[in-house]
Amino acid sequence: MMLSYDPEILAILQVRFHDQQLRGYYGSLASPDKTKIAAYTYVRLEATDLEEYSYMFNKGHSSTGTDDEKRKKYLDERTFQRKSLEECIKEGIYNAYSIKFYGVFYEGEWFIQDDLLFFGEQLDEEGAKAFLSVSYSSPDLWNTGSFGERWSLNVPGTDQPMRDIEMEEFPGMPLLVSLIKIERKNKVNRVFTTYMNVSLVHPFLQQMRIRFPEEFVEFNPLLGEEYTLLYPANKAFSLIVTLARHRTLGYRLVWFFYEAASGRFYRWTYPQPRYSEWSYHYPQEVIEDIRTISDWNDHNFLMSSRTLEDQQFWSEYVLKMEEGRYCWLEEIQLEL
Repeated sequence: MMLSYDPEILAILQVRFHDQQLRGYYGSLASPDKTKIAAYTYVRLEATDLEEYSYMFNKGHSSTGTDDEKRKKYLDERTFQRKSLEECIKEGIYNAYSIKFYGVFYEGEWFIQDDLLFFGEQLDEEGAKAFLSVSYSSPDLWNTGSFGERWSLNVPGTDQPMRDIEMEEFPGMPLLVSLIKIERKNKVNRVFTTYMNVSLVHPFLQQMRIRFPEEFVEFNPLLGEEYTLLYPANKAFSLIVTLARHRTLGYRLVWFFYEAASGRFYRWTYPQPRYSEWSYHYPQEVIEDIRTISDWNDHNFLMSSRTLEDQQFWSEYVLKMEEGRYCWLEEIQLEL
């Protein structure tokens, strides 16, 4: 397959990327059915490019054709660290770059990934473009790599495939599509979790400590300073789980429920507390509380982009009502 300057592919990219990202566009190709595309740029770096394109360069990148020794910054005779991207550009270690675009038209939408690659002095323009051509030289290009379905790896030393909890949500999709969907969900979930923690969860738990000082001496988040939330994709409500210390009984998991529509907090009472004398890292304990009543059966769900979409879990074990009253939720009256 040969690269060509295809204005139709360029038009697809122009409405989705900045003009600066498409500078140096020189070639592209498409699958026979026009649902998959690949396109490439090649740009010689100038001294002014670092400032002008800093937003574009401030992302993950790879490099080739460089003198590895020149990229080292020695701290003493034996130890060194890698020079920064800025240093590599200013010192001419990187003298050109390419943005590689890969796209798939799927479910009525273009999913396009862009990868940044820098070239060193060992590759001139002809050599750099020849290097890029390796990416599209495979006769099965459109069915492998990012264009193919996710490949599975086995657990080392076994024939058992390794589980990929995030990919399980998007079966049968081209790898590129599933990766972009996961990235989108991660971004939304991170923003939502941070907002909820800052605006609601932290003030709520502080009030719980004030109101119930014996029962809640302290709360320990699972990761960093943000408390763990479990919620469906529509984010209409959330479960909040954390490790709490009782002044006399010790540490145990506690669960709270927040309903966005009413702004109300509840205790979720279905899980039974298990006390410990010592504080501990508790991802597996969280899953232990819900594994028999939901489809979350692995602690890696907690560190993934997954949202809890098990409708039976929410309807039967969280929001179930009898005679107009919640079975597993006790409202908490607090002034936030």
